[in-house]
Amino acid sequence: MRRAIDAPVCQRVLRPTRGDGSMQRFIRYSMVSAVAIVISQATILVCAWVFGLSGIAANTIGAVVATPASYELNRKWAWRKGGKSHLWREVVPFWALTIIGWLASTGTVEIADSLCKSHGVTGLARAIAIMGASLFAYGVVWIGKFFLFNRLIFATTSEGGDDTAREAVEAGVANGASGTVPVAPVPLAPVPVAAAPVATAPVATAPVLDGTVFEGNPGGGL
Repeated sequence: MRRAIDAPVCQRVLRPTRGDGSMQRFIRYSMVSAVAIVISQATILVCAWVFGLSGIAANTIGAVVATPASYELNRKWAWRKGGKSHLWREVVPFWALTIIGWLASTGTVEIADSLCKSHGVTGLARAIAIMGASLFAYGVVWIGKFFLFNRLIFATTSEGGDDTAREAVEAGVANGASGTVPVAPVPLAPVPVAAAPVATAPVATAPVLDGTVFEGNPGGGL
């Protein structure tokens, strides 16, 4: 799996998703939604076509199966949130939005299923109609969910900071012996010291003789 992601083709496809801007998050959110749609639609197809379940039952199972994957991918990849999930700030609102989408899709699915029964549509055609009705309802609330994810559920507040950074600081406090985060020492610049002037004593020079040799009495007497 790692080799497939590191392939040049995959890297070229994932290049627009890099960054933490709203546009990059929207692109990642769209890709996660595509994955969730594949999971939910495949589940609806199997439940409605293979097992012959009702449209509401098939749609419900599809939503339950796709929601955990959608939550994990949106939180950890689309919004790059780390650490443990917050129950009331993240998990409960996410499932609440999922239930709202499920209720909307249940109405459209029931209408599509009733029309198929009244017109004698069965088998694969009925399953495709149910899938389309579910997809239409989720598409209506799709844009609204992005703004709620970006502004409320997975938003990084300026007061609390990022959850990952906050948890890293808390881990550093827990691991420190004195209960404080260790701070790296700051290197000090060397202070230049002026060299003291060295006093030089004058050197006396001895008289130099010219090498003249005197004979007899140096005073000139005989």
